[in-house]
Amino acid sequence: MRLVEKVAIITGAAEGIGRSCALTFAQEGAAVVVADRNAAAGEETTQAIVDVGGAAIFVQTDVADAAAVAALVQRTLDHFGRLDVLVSNAGIGGRSLGDGPVHLCTPEAWDQIMTVNLRGTFLACKYALPAMFEHGGSIVTIASVLGLVGTQGLFDTHAYATSKAGIIGLTRTIAAHYARQQVRANVIAPGLIDTRMAARTKANPELAAQVAFWQPLGVVGQPRDVADAA
Repeated sequence: MRLVEKVAIITGAAEGIGRSCALTFAQEGAAVVVADRNAAAGEETTQAIVDVGGAAIFVQTDVADAAAVAALVQRTLDHFGRLDVLVSNAGIGGRSLGDGPVHLCTPEAWDQIMTVNLRGTFLACKYALPAMFEHGGSIVTIASVLGLVGTQGLFDTHAYATSKAGIIGLTRTIAAHYARQQVRANVIAPGLIDTRMAARTKANPELAAQVAFWQPLGVVGQPRDVADAA
């Protein structure tokens, strides 16, 4: 119960890592604001928290829309009276959009991935920060190991990797700049996690074998692994 009396916004909380974060934070005592574009799945996450006695509300949010993110933070303050934690998790993969190696990545895919992943993280942090200045707080962003290493022919989605590298840089900058206002910022850069985005890899034995080499503890991690780190 480390998060009793804390209020947390978690973006992309309808499924995968975000959903696991929402459930885990609630188990630790936090009041949780579930934010996602997917209303049906977001409401399911919210209800799962309420059903076990937790406090949660759902706010449908497109993290790439500045007005929507500002409204998300305001709704949090109106309902719970404070904001202590932001987990900026919402993001998209790009292969189906046209992402790939730089010489093959389409400009449209590049723009869309940067808009959701990097701009979305920026907006979430931008509007959450002022709500934390008075009493301090914690920002956790979710990047990827692909933001730290080259893909080497395994996961050649270079727009996605670049967006995650940008999140790492943004988080480092926030941590240094806002420390005097008692706001901490940390980034988690997971390897392959068992979410919908991992389905292609799990279905391809050759890819799975390569990932197993990269990740000695197993082919894929679990969303709860990331949630516990957050």
